[in-house]
Amino acid sequence: HKDTFELAKVLHQDLSVGNVVIYKGKGYLIDWDLSKLVNIQGPRQTTHTGTWQFMSAYLIEHKYAIHTVKDDLESSFYVVLWTALMYKET
Repeated sequence: HKDTFELAKVLHQDLSVGNVVIYKGKGYLIDWDLSKLVNIQGPRQTTHTGTWQFMSAYLIEHKYAIHTVKDDLESSFYVVLWTALMYKET
């Protein structure tokens, strides 16, 4: 995600557990159909799309907010948290 944002200037915009694949010990982001070039001003769509369980709190509270890298980073945190809690023995 960092390389994509810094080198290609693209935001994924739909980080969720269903969009991360682990292959030979490395994680890969898949399902880039909702991604957006960073230099495009304004929202890609009129409403937010994505997996709401992993969306940033700001995007959920502000319907017309523009998706930023901070939102993707918050979604990444939720993916890690969900995975840790899902597979932790209780």
